[in-house]
Amino acid sequence: MGKLRMFIAFGLAMVSAGAIVWCTVAARPVPQAARAADAAVPDPWELVQNDPRVDHERQATTEVRVTGAGASDLRAVPEGRLDERQRQVKVTIVHRLRMNEADKLVEALRQGGSFPEGIRRFTDKGFGAIKVSGAALAPTTRPAPLLTTKDGLTTAEFRVTLLRQFAPGALMTLDFNAPSAKPLLVEQRTISLLPGEWTVLQSESIKPDREEQELLQFTVGSYLVRATLAQDSYGFPDAMEENDFSWTAGLGVLTALALVAFLVRSLGMAWWNRQRNRELVMGLALIAPLVLLPLLAPSWRPVAYVALFLAVPALTARHASRALPTSPPWTTRDMLVVTGLGCLVGIGMLSWSWLHQQLPGQTLLVGSVVAAVAAAAAAVVFSVDLGVRVVIVRLAVLAAEAAIGLLALALWGRALLTGVYPPDSIRLVLALGWAMIPISAIAVATKMWTRTAVVGALLVSLLVQGWPTEWLDAGSWNLPPTATDVSNLPKIGILPLDPLVRGVLGLLLLAFALLVLRLRRLGGSLAALDHPATNATVIVCLMVLYLTPRGSTTLTDVNVALPQLTITSIAAWVTARWLLVRPHPAVVEPTSTEEHRQLVRAALHKRLLLISEQELYRIGRGKLGSGELSMTEFDTRRLELEAALHEHGRHPETALATAAGCTPWHNGVYAFVISLLLSTPFVLVYGWPSGADLSSFVFDSRYLLTLPAFGFLFGYFYPRIRGTQPMTKALHLMAAALVTELSAYLPTLFEPDVGVADKVQVMAIVVGEVALVCIGLGLYWEWRIMHLAGEPWARVRNIRSVRSLATPLLAVVIAAGTTAATSAAGQTVDRILKGDQVSSSSGP
Repeated sequence: MGKLRMFIAFGLAMVSAGAIVWCTVAARPVPQAARAADAAVPDPWELVQNDPRVDHERQATTEVRVTGAGASDLRAVPEGRLDERQRQVKVTIVHRLRMNEADKLVEALRQGGSFPEGIRRFTDKGFGAIKVSGAALAPTTRPAPLLTTKDGLTTAEFRVTLLRQFAPGALMTLDFNAPSAKPLLVEQRTISLLPGEWTVLQSESIKPDREEQELLQFTVGSYLVRATLAQDSYGFPDAMEENDFSWTAGLGVLTALALVAFLVRSLGMAWWNRQRNRELVMGLALIAPLVLLPLLAPSWRPVAYVALFLAVPALTARHASRALPTSPPWTTRDMLVVTGLGCLVGIGMLSWSWLHQQLPGQTLLVGSVVAAVAAAAAAVVFSVDLGVRVVIVRLAVLAAEAAIGLLALALWGRALLTGVYPPDSIRLVLALGWAMIPISAIAVATKMWTRTAVVGALLVSLLVQGWPTEWLDAGSWNLPPTATDVSNLPKIGILPLDPLVRGVLGLLLLAFALLVLRLRRLGGSLAALDHPATNATVIVCLMVLYLTPRGSTTLTDVNVALPQLTITSIAAWVTARWLLVRPHPAVVEPTSTEEHRQLVRAALHKRLLLISEQELYRIGRGKLGSGELSMTEFDTRRLELEAALHEHGRHPETALATAAGCTPWHNGVYAFVISLLLSTPFVLVYGWPSGADLSSFVFDSRYLLTLPAFGFLFGYFYPRIRGTQPMTKALHLMAAALVTELSAYLPTLFEPDVGVADKVQVMAIVVGEVALVCIGLGLYWEWRIMHLAGEPWARVRNIRSVRSLATPLLAVVIAAGTTAATSAAGQTVDRILKGDQVSSSSGP
């Protein structure tokens, strides 16, 4: 390359970089109240808040009335949420704003441009949001505003209704937050609290104007006040009896230790002997406290974000680069695809900059064209010596796309510094950073870099941060982040599902998926059945699925010394170890389908000889006595049968107790699918799973996977399960699964307030589901073994025999009984089975 051409190439590159810098410097801060052109109409107050002619002679009052919820109020409450042992409360909030009829706000309220969607935003900003504690029974309702005018004065009335549920002795907290409207609607507002069957126990920053038995009235300015109410019918004891030993804490620690021990064992000594793996564990151990630190100190959340979305991906990428012998085989075409996607995202950011007037449209268009064309021209000049037209064109397109992406990134960084930016852009960056974790994990697990794994990991990372409906919500990209209310985020337990919590849940989901993938790799041969790592991995998966059983949050006030979170996990551990009997009976494992066919036919022949021997002794008594059969003939037939049996041996029949020439993973997947199909109809009993993202959806779906997980254990370790016949093994599986499932409802069985009939119904439904799944799996497995051997099922289960039909008929009877118990279940049983599927948010 000559000096002139080099000078031109670098000059064009500088022009492209200069256009990007010029656009970034010329960008203006986006106003806090910025909206897209097609955004919703703003609140009425926003239409007049900057009008100097606004009449500030307004009067604002708020009335909060606490009453018992009646039958008509609770009609809209979903089934299973009501607890008859607790108190259902209706809180009615009435905001009234009196103003002069000539006030511009009156006309704005009459137009109601943003109503009904903007009612909550207007009342919370104008009067201050009122937060009520307790378990929410139904969504907060807000009727249409009511405007009345008399004698030149207009009164606007806003009504809010909340339904809450409180345990006996629980306190109700009312937080009267300060209004956030700028300027304020009024300088002061009068609040009247009518507690009804409650008593004001504590008041914070309140100086009463009137204080009576049924009324507390006070005036408040632009600051937070709080009132705590106590139930009139409850007396607080002088001292609470506390147990010296906590079963919940003790068994929780035992479960954690068992999980850690089995997890360490599941990785195997070969894994721990590698230095890079030990360094990975040490790095994660150092980063984990930084990620969990916000639980104790919320101000450290930025550190947790850096640790989870930057440090952990960097650590896993370093581990993958050391574990894999080769570098990623990315080509120029791959780079074009990546930069093309980045260019599309960049165009979206540039559109946001134009819509929110960060840069004028003409300036933005000229800057983008100059940056892209100059970068493409520089790439052409740099690569013209190659002489390959396709390569030159690809490099030019790559440079143009990169320039557009860099310009969008620079404008996004400028918007980020001013505090107004597309809220979901942060989630997108975090998701892309988090995606490096599954990309590296899949590469290490599969020992190769693949494009499919990269695309799949990117999709999973986006789903971990939200469903497509959440990503495609126009408000997430058009509205400034100041419009986002953290209290409105969905929750899992007590944790709001912000990007940090979603990232942690995604890591747990990824770890579980890697354990399943390890079972896939180990389950490629029958030797895995005796491998210690295989047993430990399966037990870890079972314990994780049973950590929070479906009945774990049903009866939070049960006063029994039994934990509700870890007992089922421990029961799964114990029953799984009991199922995998040691030493296992001697079984000749076939190595192919043909060997399996020969073993099954030999077993059928032996079974025929045994039946013939029994039949000879049965009919021999009558025929010997009547003279139809001589002793010589009888002995001849008996000796022939014994000689034939002697050739097969007198050991127990085990042909139906083998893996049928299939791998453990193959059998486990078949058993999992059949168990899942058999248990799927019970979602009508336990409720459909839901979740704000992939991780929370999987967490809520865990009850759908518990019995199929036992089915996977049955298929994976089928030769090691107790018993020598499919139905015998299935009955042992039923006993293990039944103990584990019922352990989740032990608090219910010990609860005196739950009636005997309700307890019987709960047990009938649980026992029916377990029995139906296990017996159905046993019958299917019996058919499958015969099918793989090329023999009809009737050879082992004759439909003309009552004895053979006993098991299928029992399954039908159990299904019918479970259906009857489900249809007769009342609200108590429904609540016990479904759990408290109520958000813990206390905001109105």
